[in-house]
Amino acid sequence: MSSVKLLEDRIANLEKQVYGIGKTVNIDDPAPAKAIIDRLLDVNSLIYSALSGIEKPNLVIKRLPELNGYLEPISEDVDMPTSAKRQLLLTMESDIVENHKLLTKVEELAPVLQSERIKCVPELSSTFNKLSLSYLRAYENSEELSAHVRDLLSKYNAVVHSISESLITLDAVVAAAELAAAPKKPMED
Repeated sequence: MSSVKLLEDRIANLEKQVYGIGKTVNIDDPAPAKAIIDRLLDVNSLIYSALSGIEKPNLVIKRLPELNGYLEPISEDVDMPTSAKRQLLLTMESDIVENHKLLTKVEELAPVLQSERIKCVPELSSTFNKLSLSYLRAYENSEELSAHVRDLLSKYNAVVHSISESLITLDAVVAAAELAAAPKKPMED
């Protein structure tokens, strides 16, 4: 079928929808008071003026092509039955609700992200990197010092343990010497 014939068929179909079945427009017929294109332009301007200043619908209108893309069937979804799709959505319900809560939280915190303090973060990133490097060096030094202190405490504990054992042995020797040196009582017969 040629493209001209296809175009003529589409125009004929459009005329049937606009003027009704069985009635077609001839070249000799007077033009309607207001052409369809003019009506569409009027409707478009009315919609645009109604939505100007309203932020959320404008965002939705800007994303209509993307949203329409989500509505188009994908080849892998064609094979999936509706019950399986429903079950998949039901299993993902908690994730969807959680994502909605997180997105709501992001929207609430959006003004914070627009603050002047956060806007200068890229300028301060070099300073932050220097501070991070300095902190890392200090942390490594403190780890070395902690290891040295643990080693010293281990040696101290070994010395104290050795002294304790020596004192226990010395106490036992002194107790035995005192016992041997003590005068013996005569035994009663």
